[in-house]
Amino acid sequence: MNEGLDNAELADLYRRYGFFLRRRCVVLLRDEAHADDALQESFMKLMRAGAGVRTAAQPMRWLYRVVDRTCFDHLRKVRRGAARDVTLEDAGDALPVTPGTTLEERQSVLEILDVLDDEERAIAVMAFVDGMTHQEIASELGYSRMTILKRVASIRERAEKASARLARARAAKAAKREGRPS
Repeated sequence: MNEGLDNAELADLYRRYGFFLRRRCVVLLRDEAHADDALQESFMKLMRAGAGVRTAAQPMRWLYRVVDRTCFDHLRKVRRGAARDVTLEDAGDALPVTPGTTLEERQSVLEILDVLDDEERAIAVMAFVDGMTHQEIASELGYSRMTILKRVASIRERAEKASARLARARAAKAAKREGRPS
């Protein structure tokens, strides 16, 4: 059985990685309050069964996986309940845009994350958020590089379709505001 971490270890992890882990929760969940809840839940998991971080070759990556799974669980719960429709305007403050990534591109990735299964989400986050290579993802998940290459291509295609849907929705909304047919 995997043992947990003591209070001093948790405090040290929070001090060193808490900012980055919370930022990741905000990016994945698009909501500050939900991000805080997910981060707290992640640290509760570490308290109960987080000893693996002690021997992890890359503790930050290990912690990201815990946070990712917690956020994906939260998204699943939200989807089962009353799903909330987040617009680009709503997301503006919660989504830091990384260099080379527009808010619309980030929104497309988040929209597609909602329809992916857990493994596809993990691959998408590793590829598009973490910037891992196909070989690194393959090693992490135990697949061939070619399998990951195909999965990333499929995810990218779905993201492009989501982006096109968002563009059409934005155009229709702008047309409606201007009083012209869409």
